[in-house]
Amino acid sequence: MNLNHASEENKTSPLRAKTDVLVIHFLLWVLFLVAIGTQFWHWLRGDQVLTFAQLQFSGVNLPLGFKIDILSTSMFVMVTLLGATIGQYSLRYLNGERRQSYFYRFLFLTLTSVSFLVLASNLLVFFIMWLTTSFGLHKLLVYYPERKAAVDAARKKFFVSRLGDIALILGIGLTYHVFGTFDFSQLFEAANRLSENTPEASSLSWIGLLFVFGAMTKSAQFPFHFWLPETMEAPTPVSALMHAGVINAGGFLIIRLSPILQHADLAHFVLAAMGAITAVFGALVMVTQNNIKQKLAYSTISQMGIMMFSCGLGSFSLALFHIVAHSFYKAHAFLTTGLLVEESKKIKFSHTPPSAKFITLASLCSLLLVVLGVSLMDGSHVAYFTYAAVLLLGLAQNVSLSGRQFRRMGFLFFAGLTMVFSAAAALSGVIESIIFNRLGSIIPIVWGTDLGHAHQWITCLFTFLIFVFGFGLSGLLIQPQGRVLQRIYVYLWNGGYFLERTRWLSGRVSDSKNQ
Repeated sequence: MNLNHASEENKTSPLRAKTDVLVIHFLLWVLFLVAIGTQFWHWLRGDQVLTFAQLQFSGVNLPLGFKIDILSTSMFVMVTLLGATIGQYSLRYLNGERRQSYFYRFLFLTLTSVSFLVLASNLLVFFIMWLTTSFGLHKLLVYYPERKAAVDAARKKFFVSRLGDIALILGIGLTYHVFGTFDFSQLFEAANRLSENTPEASSLSWIGLLFVFGAMTKSAQFPFHFWLPETMEAPTPVSALMHAGVINAGGFLIIRLSPILQHADLAHFVLAAMGAITAVFGALVMVTQNNIKQKLAYSTISQMGIMMFSCGLGSFSLALFHIVAHSFYKAHAFLTTGLLVEESKKIKFSHTPPSAKFITLASLCSLLLVVLGVSLMDGSHVAYFTYAAVLLLGLAQNVSLSGRQFRRMGFLFFAGLTMVFSAAAALSGVIESIIFNRLGSIIPIVWGTDLGHAHQWITCLFTFLIFVFGFGLSGLLIQPQGRVLQRIYVYLWNGGYFLERTRWLSGRVSDSKNQ
């Protein structure tokens, strides 16, 4: 296969290859302008479905069109802007590479597939674009086919993706069996009309779990995350595209299907629990890494966990905001890794282990936020407070006061922070009502109100304890003392040994000790 690629590339003249690159780069910016136009169209005309054709086969009516709403247009603009920027960066980064035109061809295929995915108006078109996106990304991951590590990582990604595809096929089939349609608008209307204790309502738990499983494989959730840190053999623009764009497809699937999944409590609990475990695991491994790209990879895993955690709480608007913010941040981080290395050498950053009192106080202040969320406003906005509590733990993790610094600053620092976060979380309900009543809700579900408060409270408290455990352990791992902590450090430094345990996926037969 590699010889065929090489022979095809040798037949292409350098001038023809350069022309292809410039044409595709121009088309990337055209696609971004189309996205901007779609955004203005939505602002002027509101939510609507633009149907272009009607297909019928075996008695199934399948309208082809675009679903235009705040979710699809926001993601369309974000994806195309990132793609055009990465294309611009790659003009210089890959200049002189013999496979530069290969990169641009599959970059364009991947971006157009993601664009049609976010604009899809029904499940079948969504799934076809899901497969095409996976195909384009696979081709980009094997940009260097002579590098065995790159091919092995792509094979692992291929295997995990196929597991998710099977779950999606089953979920789509069960959804059609229950609702009799693939169209998103009709599905959402039918789901909202369902009453409890009916066969259709009970089937939503299985539908939710299948879609959650598919989303977990796509967004590198634990334990399906192991392929992501191994894909660094691909060029940096490929890493930027994957970590800032394609990896969000799982989260987008959950947000798009939120009107259906809001009725599946078990699916929400699995999302929140696995999201919290993934976020904590990724953050702990990131603390132990000394390779900047490995740090960024596990940072992505952790951030995807936070995003799924938000979905599990019913905070789909927060999850959408998280996707957009993280995408631009991570694209910038990958495209400027060289500068970050140089800056770190100049600054000579050192992290001080926090004191036990500091860890305890920060955890108690964060717990107070969760308790306030349960108590205030009948607990209807507990997701806001829980998310704010997790952010407070993250802030405390970066501050990491030593014992002497903690005694100097005292209790007032965290007491003030807790008051600020409590006020912000409490006011968020007022802000939401003011903005959303005028502009319309970002997601057709009010955060958590349809999940059942008791179930949501248990989920919030349980997942919050996972974050507290991770926060405390991360502080101890900065300078691990004792045999147990040192063994944990080595375990995390090796990424949980997932590389060795998954070698069979890529066809490796040699023992890791001999390499």
